[in-house]
Amino acid sequence: MKKLKGFTLQELAIVIAILAILLSIAVPNYIAMKKRADVDSIANQFAAMIRELYEKIDSEMEYDTYNSSAGGHMSKYYIRIDNYKIPDPISGERNLKIQLIKFDASASPATETVIKEIVSKTVKLQNASGSSILMDSAGNVATYITFKPDGKILRFTDRVAARNNVEDFSVRNGIEVVPKSGGGYKKTVYLNTVPPGSVEVK
Repeated sequence: MKKLKGFTLQELAIVIAILAILLSIAVPNYIAMKKRADVDSIANQFAAMIRELYEKIDSEMEYDTYNSSAGGHMSKYYIRIDNYKIPDPISGERNLKIQLIKFDASASPATETVIKEIVSKTVKLQNASGSSILMDSAGNVATYITFKPDGKILRFTDRVAARNNVEDFSVRNGIEVVPKSGGGYKKTVYLNTVPPGSVEVK
C-alpha cells in the first residue's frame, strides 16, 4: 500500500503566501464595493424621500409660508436631517438620520412625528460644491427642508416652531452622499427648483 505524503513546510508556506495575496486583493475590493453599495442605497432612498415630501405638500397644498416677523403657515411636512450631530439620548451614539416628519402645530406643545426614517452609520452627507443647504456649522442641531409655494427650497435648523438659520433657495442645491470613512466614491442628490420638487441622483 502506497504511503500518503503530507505537505512539506515549504509547500505550506507557498499556499499561505498565495492565500495572503488573494486576501490582500479581495478584502479591499469587498470594502470598496460595500462602501459604494451603501452610498448608492442612501442616495436613492434620500431622493425618493424628497420626492415623497414634495408630493405630500403639493397634493395637500401644505406649502410653508411662515416667517418670524409676519407669521404665515407652517407646513405639515418636512425632512429632518441629523448628520451625526445629535447624540442618542440612551446610547449616546451619533448616526446619520434622514427623517420624513409630520408637524402638528395644534398639539400643545407642537409635535414632530417621524413618518419614515433612513439611518446609517457608514455614510455621511456634505454640501456639493456651490451649495449650502446643509447647516453642519450650526452646532448639534438638525437641518430641516421643505418647499415654498413658488417652488423654492426652504431650509432652517433647530425645530419647526423655533427656527434658526432660515434661508430659501431659488436655484438647485446638491447634497453629496459619501462614505464616512473616506474612499473617494460619492453620489450627489440634486434638489431642483425647476420643475419644483424634482430630484436627480448623479
